[in-house]
Amino acid sequence: MMSEISARQMQNALFHPKRCPSRVAYTAHPTHASRITYHAPSAFTLIELMVVVAIMGIVMTISIPAIYQQLHPESMRKAASDVMEACSHARARAILNGAETDLVIRPGDRQFTVSSAIRSPASGQNQMFSPDVAGNDWRSAAKPAGSGGGEGEFSVKLSDRIMVEGMGINGEDYTEDEVGRVRFYPNGTSDEFSIVLLSDKGERRNITLEVVTALADMESDPQKFKAR
Repeated sequence: MMSEISARQMQNALFHPKRCPSRVAYTAHPTHASRITYHAPSAFTLIELMVVVAIMGIVMTISIPAIYQQLHPESMRKAASDVMEACSHARARAILNGAETDLVIRPGDRQFTVSSAIRSPASGQNQMFSPDVAGNDWRSAAKPAGSGGGEGEFSVKLSDRIMVEGMGINGEDYTEDEVGRVRFYPNGTSDEFSIVLLSDKGERRNITLEVVTALADMESDPQKFKAR
């Protein structure tokens, strides 16, 4: 009888949680392989947010002028940009085609057209003389050019709110003329050219050509405008 009681007490002691620390440790702490770890989602840092805001600011700064020109086609900014683009197009066409190219300007209609140069026996007299140190004209010899109106012409017309206040080609005033021609040459030079645009808001822009490079430049300060 005593042996049976002792056996039961020993069995209860082995399997009782309070009397068997190893049993409790086993049941309360699962093995490392069975653990599942959860991580909280990471958030953006302050530096990352500042970088994103800076990039958005740069993109908006670049795109705003283009959007403004599309929404306000009558603006002075758009008109000056169109004239400079016409000059650039004429210069590129003359160089790439290896032939003289004219920028045909109709001041009254505010129309600018790029076309092949029309040569005539007296056309050489319209070219501004630009001598070198030896006293000879350093421009390349003129190549034959087809008649105007060829394919690939570039044309732009300014808004009715923009007028040509003054225009000069090779030192002569063409403001009141029906048409004026600025010639661009295959060697990257051009005639002397200056034009002053006036908006209905009183804004003025002076666009000129650098004879040696045929590159257009714009000036907004009336005190720095170049004479026609």
